[in-house]
Amino acid sequence: MNRAALIVDDDADIRTGLSLILRKNEVECGFAASAQEALEILKHQHFGLVFTDLKMPEMDGLELLRVIKKRWPKTIVIVITGFGSIETAVEAMSAGAYHYITKPFFNNEILITLERALYEQELTDELIYLRAEVEKKYSFHNLIGRDRQMLEVFELVRKVSASTVPVLIRGESGTGKELVARAIHYLSDRKKKRFLGLNTAALPDTLLEAELFGVRKGAFTGADMDREGLFVQVTGGTLFLDEIGSMSPLFQSKLLRALQEGEIIPLGTTNPISVDVRILAAANLELEEALRSRHFREDLYFRLNVVEIHIPPLRDRIEDIPLLVEHLIGKLVEEQGITPKKVTPAVLRVLMSYPWPGNVRELENVIHRAVIVSEGEEITHRDIVFKDERFVTVASSDKFYGLPYDHAKERAIELFQRDYVSRILETTGGNITHAAENAGMTRAALRRIVNKHSIVVEKENEIEKTNQDDS
Repeated sequence: MNRAALIVDDDADIRTGLSLILRKNEVECGFAASAQEALEILKHQHFGLVFTDLKMPEMDGLELLRVIKKRWPKTIVIVITGFGSIETAVEAMSAGAYHYITKPFFNNEILITLERALYEQELTDELIYLRAEVEKKYSFHNLIGRDRQMLEVFELVRKVSASTVPVLIRGESGTGKELVARAIHYLSDRKKKRFLGLNTAALPDTLLEAELFGVRKGAFTGADMDREGLFVQVTGGTLFLDEIGSMSPLFQSKLLRALQEGEIIPLGTTNPISVDVRILAAANLELEEALRSRHFREDLYFRLNVVEIHIPPLRDRIEDIPLLVEHLIGKLVEEQGITPKKVTPAVLRVLMSYPWPGNVRELENVIHRAVIVSEGEEITHRDIVFKDERFVTVASSDKFYGLPYDHAKERAIELFQRDYVSRILETTGGNITHAAENAGMTRAALRRIVNKHSIVVEKENEIEKTNQDDS
């Protein structure tokens, strides 16, 4: 962390007074009597902080601020202004100033501002360092991990990318199968051509065939023009087929022919078109059952599964969670301009003890929400909400660690209420009257809990009836 500050002011007494305060806090100081002198100094020496007066001859502090933020955007600039320059100070904040201090300033005000600025600089430096370490050591084309299983995945991806063989990527939902496919493509000789992906489970046979092979005008109702399929659009590149286990046997035979012959036949014609496409496919762990039941063709399976890559679920590589959390926060900071956040060790322990049924995709959603709703500079336990709220009732007291007793008790009660009422409504099919009777409480009391926690109740007529009774 750079604990050096450049003090820019045309008043020598201000420069001296400010330096005495800063040096007591182990901050090295440089001096400039004008904005032009400051810019010349900054060309040859790096300062993490700049304190600048707004009112100076020739180039004023506002113009200096704009130049600094343009040339050295990571430098923290704190402006100093007189009481009559508040509007200009606000303008400076809009231009990127970290804070403004009015004259005459007090020692405590300088110290508080300094402490906050240095802390933010420390966070920024730490984030940059950690992200660089992640990219250098544990990142592989947007895949993050240092777990032995993930390092083996990285190595296998590196090897298969040098060939054109089909690859079958296996793993639970949310583990990052498409990321692996993209890594293979962008490491291969086909990286200058297109990468396209299609979730085959999302389309019925006719639309799937039209999407992949193309369609000629008049082939079916609504086909009012010729349209190229993905096989043609991605010629020379890579085609990623997700959820292949959901394809019907009839379409599987057509796909098998296309792979064997290297050609496709668009709907509405009998003329084949030669294609040059590398196929990467993905399936969840239920594909074996489809093979056993003969719902999935064995010959197509072997055609697609020349090399298999298995992505472990997140619960089997928990040591990757801190890296993933840091990566996801950094991604949000970069993409959305969100203020960097710190995650406490206690929160990390909770994250590492959760089973993550939705894998990395669920972790991403949890972290995204936590960053948005968190107040201050740290993500706390109350910012973490899991898909399965019942987990926190049995996980450990870590969920409430660090909270005042009354707040922890209130949170525990809220979680219990939501879990208890949701479960009892499930047993009654959403019937609030029966649920209240089983719980030994009034319908009004049960309705208050339902409304408080936005619990979904299936029987709308029962809701209306209860609302009328409660009113």
